[in-house]
Amino acid sequence: MARSRYIAFVSLLSAFSGVLQAIFAPITFTIIRVPFVHDLLVFFPLILSVWLTRRFGGATGVGVISALVVLFLRPNTFLVFGFMLSSFIFDLLMFLIKHKITFRIRNILIVSLSTILSAYIAGFVIGLIVMGGTVEWALSVWAPLHAAGGAISLILSYPILAALERTGVRKNNEF
Repeated sequence: MARSRYIAFVSLLSAFSGVLQAIFAPITFTIIRVPFVHDLLVFFPLILSVWLTRRFGGATGVGVISALVVLFLRPNTFLVFGFMLSSFIFDLLMFLIKHKITFRIRNILIVSLSTILSAYIAGFVIGLIVMGGTVEWALSVWAPLHAAGGAISLILSYPILAALERTGVRKNNEF
């Protein structure tokens, strides 16, 4: 992939994710009181960035830049630091599959476990540091809720990736 396309793709996904997080995550959290939508808005762009770029740094870039977008739009939203950390961990875990998301069972399992673990870590950091909960509460309540949100993002991401794969998006754009 050309460097300019890589930078453009990471930038577009970051802006998309950051703006949606800043606008929709607070609204949905106020209504349903669980972080599932925020996890979806964080992890779908991370999974998409790895699927399309197949490079280390894509998910980290999306996580960091989208966190900065959220902080610009909503300056007191410090929970994005947990998601920023989880994007780096997710990117590191994608080395297990060489950043190539495919539809083989082994690959799907690694991506799924990586997403759920990254979401769990984000939930722990957010629950402990941002929300001021105890270690036990963060580990047993808030982190599992984020892990469930990561699982929901997988359930929604894979059909979209399958559709994009069938239409030849990656081949047509020389990614």
